[in-house]
Amino acid sequence: MSFAEFEQLDEGFEDIELLNGELIRMPFAQVSHMETCEGLFKRLDSAVEHLRQASPGVKLGKVHIEMGYRFPGKPGSWLKPDVGLTHPNQTIDRFYIGAPLIAFEVVSQSERAVRLNEKVLAYLANGAAEVWLIYPDQRNALVYDGSAAVRNETRSIHTSLLPGIDIPFGEIL
Repeated sequence: MSFAEFEQLDEGFEDIELLNGELIRMPFAQVSHMETCEGLFKRLDSAVEHLRQASPGVKLGKVHIEMGYRFPGKPGSWLKPDVGLTHPNQTIDRFYIGAPLIAFEVVSQSERAVRLNEKVLAYLANGAAEVWLIYPDQRNALVYDGSAAVRNETRSIHTSLLPGIDIPFGEIL
């Protein structure tokens, strides 16, 4: 499916994504999933704003919850990470173009490993520096940065991309 065909769907963008030309129907988010996403968004947004004020020389993008990112090319993709931090001055058409700097996906029980891997690869191929797959039931996250190694975080969300920011999992899970 092309992006133009995707945009013409009557269902809107609330419960679907486009991944490498394939339509993905998303299950409706459960309360616990959304509470985790909202908690992460609030803490990350506050921490980024604090870092922005404390270190004016540090260039940071914006934190969004379920914002759409369009990946140009054929086949096209349009993904909505649960929480994303844009690149500073990221290109915007009607949507952000390319992947966010950091994409956070809170993994639900209904998600398949193959699909998650495809999303991680798509984010990284389209400009993401890191992709965090957060597993609430296991209370950990797998962090992908395009290298061969995958980092397993069991304590908090912290990255060299956001110096000084540390969000303990206990605050969001």
